[in-house]
Amino acid sequence: MNDQAHKPARGEGVSAARELGTWLRALLSFFEPTRLTPGEPAAAAGDFTTETRVVRDVLIRCLQLIASPEAGESYAPFVLEEEPADAGAAARADVRGTRPPGGEGRLSPLEEALRDACELCDGLLGAPAVRFGAWAALGGMLSRALSESAAAAELMAEAAEPPGGVLRERLSAVADRVAPDELGEDTAAIFASLALALDLLRFVEDSLRNDAQLKRLLPVFALVQTEAGRALDLIENRALRVEVLEKGVRDTLDGTAYAMRMELRKAFEYELTGVGASRQPLQVFARIENAHGLLRDCFQQSAVALAQCFDPSVEGGQLFPVFRTKLEQSLALRRELWGLVRFVRRASRGEGEALQAPLVLARLKAFEDGGLRLLMYKDREPFERFVEEAETAGDAAELAAVLHRFEAFLETLFGQVNMRAVLADHPFEPDEE
Repeated sequence: MNDQAHKPARGEGVSAARELGTWLRALLSFFEPTRLTPGEPAAAAGDFTTETRVVRDVLIRCLQLIASPEAGESYAPFVLEEEPADAGAAARADVRGTRPPGGEGRLSPLEEALRDACELCDGLLGAPAVRFGAWAALGGMLSRALSESAAAAELMAEAAEPPGGVLRERLSAVADRVAPDELGEDTAAIFASLALALDLLRFVEDSLRNDAQLKRLLPVFALVQTEAGRALDLIENRALRVEVLEKGVRDTLDGTAYAMRMELRKAFEYELTGVGASRQPLQVFARIENAHGLLRDCFQQSAVALAQCFDPSVEGGQLFPVFRTKLEQSLALRRELWGLVRFVRRASRGEGEALQAPLVLARLKAFEDGGLRLLMYKDREPFERFVEEAETAGDAAELAAVLHRFEAFLETLFGQVNMRAVLADHPFEPDEE
C-alpha cells in the first residue's frame, strides 16, 4: 500500500483514451467551487499547496497517457520523471521531456497545454504557500486550454458516456417502461449518472488493487461527486415534480435522494477530508477504500431501489453480479461478529471457562482467519491491536480488562455492519443469529 508507487495502473479493459478523458473531466471537477467536500484543512485557511500537488500528479499521468500509442497517435516515447516522494522545490521533476522531430499529431496542442500547466504547478509549489488567487488562476488556465482543444472535447465526451453492457441494457429496459414519458426520461438520465459514477468507482477500485498513487484519485472522487449531484438534481428538481406521481414512487425517490445525500456527506466530509495532506500511506489507503465502499454500495442500492420501484421483478443480482455475494457475505459477517460479541462479553465477565487465555486466543484467531477479511481495512487494524493486547496480557485480570474494552469496540463495529445498505431488507434477529 505504497501511496508513492511509481507504476501507474489502468483498469482492465479501460482504454488509454477513456482514461485520459476521465482525468481531464476529473481535473475540471476538482476546481469546481461548489463541491460538497470542504477541501483540505489547509485550503480552508487559504493554502492550496496540497491540492496543487495533486493536480500536478494528475497532469503527469495525462502526459504519460498522451505518450502512449494506445491514445490514438503514433507518438515517440516521452521521457518523463516522476515526482520524488518528498517533493521540495529544488527536487521537482522536469516534465518537459523530449520528443524527436515528426512526433506532432492531433494531441500535440493538448500535450503542450498540459505541460505548461504542469510547469505552472512547479512554480506555485516552489512558494511557501499556494494562495486562492494562484489556485484559481491555475484552474482558469486549465479550463481555457481544455475548452479550446477539440481533442480534449472529444476525449471528455467519450469518457462522459455511461459504459455499455448488461447493466445499461437492463436499466434502459426498466426506464423504457416507466410512465409518464417525462418520468421515464428522467429515470433513464438518473440511471445513466449512477452507472457512470459506478464506472468511476471501478477505476478507483483498480487503483486500490494495483497499489497506484492514491492521492491523485481525489479529482476522480470530485467527478463522482459531480455525477452524483446530477442524479440528485434530476430526482429532486425533476422526477419529484412530475404532476402525476404514485405515492410509492414518490417515497422511493425521496428516500433515495435522502440516502444519497447522507452517504455523500460521510464520504466527502469525513473520509476524504485531510487525505491529501496525510503522510500516512496506510491511513490514505483506508480512507479512500472506505469512501469507495460507502459510495459504491450507496449507488448500487439506489439503482436497485429505483429499478424495483418501477419493476418489482428486478433483483439486485441481475443488475450487479456481486450484489448477491455481498448480501451473503454481510449476513455471514454479521452472524460471526454477533457470536464473537457474545463470547467476548462472557469472557470479560469471567463466566465459565471463557476467560481461559488459550480459549480466548483461539476464538480470536478463528475470526481473524474468517470474518476479518470481510471487514473494511480501517476496521481490521484496531481488531488486530486488540488481539495483540490479549496475547500479551500478563494474567486473567489484565486479559479481562482488555476484553472489556474489546467488547465495546465489537458492539460498535457490529452496529456499523448491521447498518449496511445491503442488509436493509434483512433485519437482525438475535435469536436466529
